[in-house]
Amino acid sequence: MIQKIFFKIFIISFFVLTSNSFAVVMPVFKQSASVTDITGDDIGGPADVTLSPDGTKIHFTNFTNETGFAFIRQFTLTTPFDISTMDTSSEVRLNLDAGSDDVGTFVQGHEFNSDGTKVFVISQNGTFNIHTLTTPYDISNFSQDADDGVSDYKTAFSAGDGDVRPRDITFNNDGTKMYFVDGGDNEIADGGVVEYDLSTPFVPSTATFVNELVVTSKLSLFEQDVEFDDDGTRMYVIDSHTSANANAKIAVYKLSTPFHTSTATFVGSITNFFDASGGIGTPIGLGFSSDGMKLYQTTYEIDASGDLDRVYEYDLVCPYGIVICETDAVTAIGAQVEIAKNVIHQNSSTIFKRFEWLRRNDERANLTNHEVKLNIHNPILAALKTNLENSLDNIEYTQASLKKENSKINKKNWSYWSHVDISFGRVGDTASSKPKEVKTRGIMFGSDKLVDKKIFGYAFRYGNDEVDIDDGSSDELDAQTFSLNIYSSVPLKNRSNLNLLFGASYLMIDQLGKDQVTGKRNGKQIYTSMSYENENEYTKYELIPFGKLEMGITQFSDYTDFGVVSNSVESHESLTFKTGNISAGLKFDNILYLNDDTISRNGFIEYIYDLTPNIDHYVKNHVDNITLKKTINNHSLHNVKGNIGFEYMSLDGRTIAINYERFQSLDKSGHKDSLFIKFGNVNKQNANFDVIYDPTNNNNTKVSYLKQMGNFNLKLNSNYSLFSKIPDYGANLEIFGTF
Repeated sequence: MIQKIFFKIFIISFFVLTSNSFAVVMPVFKQSASVTDITGDDIGGPADVTLSPDGTKIHFTNFTNETGFAFIRQFTLTTPFDISTMDTSSEVRLNLDAGSDDVGTFVQGHEFNSDGTKVFVISQNGTFNIHTLTTPYDISNFSQDADDGVSDYKTAFSAGDGDVRPRDITFNNDGTKMYFVDGGDNEIADGGVVEYDLSTPFVPSTATFVNELVVTSKLSLFEQDVEFDDDGTRMYVIDSHTSANANAKIAVYKLSTPFHTSTATFVGSITNFFDASGGIGTPIGLGFSSDGMKLYQTTYEIDASGDLDRVYEYDLVCPYGIVICETDAVTAIGAQVEIAKNVIHQNSSTIFKRFEWLRRNDERANLTNHEVKLNIHNPILAALKTNLENSLDNIEYTQASLKKENSKINKKNWSYWSHVDISFGRVGDTASSKPKEVKTRGIMFGSDKLVDKKIFGYAFRYGNDEVDIDDGSSDELDAQTFSLNIYSSVPLKNRSNLNLLFGASYLMIDQLGKDQVTGKRNGKQIYTSMSYENENEYTKYELIPFGKLEMGITQFSDYTDFGVVSNSVESHESLTFKTGNISAGLKFDNILYLNDDTISRNGFIEYIYDLTPNIDHYVKNHVDNITLKKTINNHSLHNVKGNIGFEYMSLDGRTIAINYERFQSLDKSGHKDSLFIKFGNVNKQNANFDVIYDPTNNNNTKVSYLKQMGNFNLKLNSNYSLFSKIPDYGANLEIFGTF
């Protein structure tokens, strides 16, 4: 009893400690580089810093207090994201005061729109300008946009505590929200992040004030720059001073509703995050690499001291890993949803190929032979012949006759087949989800029969899906799936067929980080698929139109992801979601006859519209116990799938087929390549089952079973006195061969 009480106290204490105390995740300094220019002109120190998504270009806003020296400066990185390869001779300047809409002095912040074709610049005096770029993220060729009609962004849109002195500008992913950093210097008592809604995306003049999040109490100096993570659930604010200061901080906030500052909760902050040698500068700007695995921070020169005009590069232990580490739940859960959809697709795709094979080979396969013939030797039983035949017609698997010998071979009508599939591909990135490399392997075994042109069967599939999340974090998913299917195909009028499939699957998913299992999740699903096809061949190319509907419901269990660092424990709630698609296309199936064998050249082209709705998932980090709603958006509504291959079938019913298939997203960058390898065999088991009843000979009954196995025969005989009070029976086994 005492041991149980002690154990409970230990468990409670453990969870209290792990829920309220954690090690702060720190950036790891890698290197720093001097930011100079071609001529060596004193144009002011670097302020805000951004990188192109491919990491080949880095941009700085120069901080200046003199009119006529406002620039965005661009350098080429010969190695992506590596500042040690910054080519200073590649510098390109965009003069922010050259056009009709001068930006003025004290320029600090700049930001690109989501596709890099526009760059926005704001000064703390409230002046603003916009440039359109010919090449995304390349300021070497640009045109300045016309005056947007707002003369002073300090006073144009009221904030929570009055005027705004903007130090930085940023947007949410789709440009429907804009954010300023309110500097919090001597003019404004409190500094913070000011949020606006934009009625027209990326058009600042359409702004409406929404909220101001005051951050002064968390940052001891002057607020300078703000950045969000990729899905807007974490926000980072940096502060600075007019001199080198070791107390400069980066504060981290969690947003329970993405990009809504009113839902922000302070998580923690870091200080003294410069280089390992203890160098201290005057921080002013920060930025992240596109995958969130690197942090960049600048120090400026004008009226400052310490290590000046430098950019610092840090490695992060997880995406956007400052103070806390969190998994990219949208990408990870999105990958789990893709696995569930893929399981349904692979099952239905394989079985529908089986339908095509059976239709193509129904005559050669001889799968319809299941009739029962009776040979009556005893005249007393002759009158029962017709009724007995009719009753035995409904008995499956048993071939029976009342006769001494049956020379005709009775054949079972079940056919067995197997099918191997191998797929590999890439699901492209979106605004909220990272790209994923997908590998799928599966093997299916099935059994079916053909009865009066109707197909009925069962199939079992084992599959293994591996998903590598391409976000720099080495996160992976490994899934084992088991599926059972019941399928049928019914011929309709005018050479049309209706194909039906019902199935259920069990999924076991391991989440891995750096080759370690960090979480386990189970799932179950039911699904159905049906297709209609018209076998009338159109045009000389023998094209056959078809349509298909696929629907499924998947339920995932809740699970805990323990992460790869000490404070990245996350709880994921259970999840139930629907998936589906509707499609139409044309297929061809041309058969080439080679003596007794055949070769089929087949394939199809199919347009697929994805019916899967957006899926909401809830996750809680154990550091702050904040539950966030993550939305997994449909990756691609419009898709196309093409297939081409061949199938060889021998006279005895053995087949082999190879098909290549390509699934391509039309409105996104995702694709998947599949290779299907199929082996089939018609099972023709030759056996006779004989029953001989003689009422004139003491009601003697003999049962005989004859099985042919190549050149050998197996025969089992028995006798039984049917109505004797003391039954007399015996049995003998014979094996003999013929050569």
